[in-house]
Amino acid sequence: MAMTDAHVFDHYAADYNATVDAAIAASGESVEFFARLKALLTRRALGSQHPRAILDFGCGIGNTTRALCAVFPEAHVIGFDLSRESLSVAQQLSSHLGTRVRFITSDLPVLPFPDSEFDLAFTSCVFHHIEKQEHAFWARELRRVLRPAAPLFFFEHNPYNPLTVRVVRACPFDEGVELVPPGYATALMTTAGLVPTPPRYYFFFPRLLRFLRLFETSLQWLPLGGQYFVVARRPIDGNGVQVQAAS
Repeated sequence: MAMTDAHVFDHYAADYNATVDAAIAASGESVEFFARLKALLTRRALGSQHPRAILDFGCGIGNTTRALCAVFPEAHVIGFDLSRESLSVAQQLSSHLGTRVRFITSDLPVLPFPDSEFDLAFTSCVFHHIEKQEHAFWARELRRVLRPAAPLFFFEHNPYNPLTVRVVRACPFDEGVELVPPGYATALMTTAGLVPTPPRYYFFFPRLLRFLRLFETSLQWLPLGGQYFVVARRPIDGNGVQVQAAS
């Protein structure tokens, strides 16, 4: 199986948030803050689009799954992960959302969903936990389960930000990981048959300087943000027409 850290995350499931919060203490923010920030960035990038079926790939204990539910109130969100202990915690923390959210795992090396099932796929800092030789396979799987013209939102740590690198080194379940460079991410999306945008960078300022965050939108081109995301759409099938990713 590609995502080899499942058992590692089983071990940390009960204390996941506390472990991450300790590692990111210098940012002044919490793991829930970053989950909501990514969901809001997704919402803003989509503009007037309103996805009804969303996949959160590598959802862990469901922080981003619940954040997506909050910013897309009409959507049903499925969280997928290989860590069964993480999904057990996610289910407990998400019980108030009822049938709007489901958590699914699989013993097979594929996503357990039909082709063209989702209006949006989302993955948050997952690919650096996947063996590099398996990246293309999982990117193609994400493409497969997207409907034509639907986007994948691919979030990762920025390896060119020294504070981000320090945070990753401080996080025990990130030990030994290789961060995913932005240029590699866009090339990966293209290889998988998706149409990517250039990377967009965010989280330039810690909480102490949060009054400067008003300028972050105008800085998304600058490769110094703590994290980045790429929006990559599945092309329209049938006539071979390519679509532009969200602007």
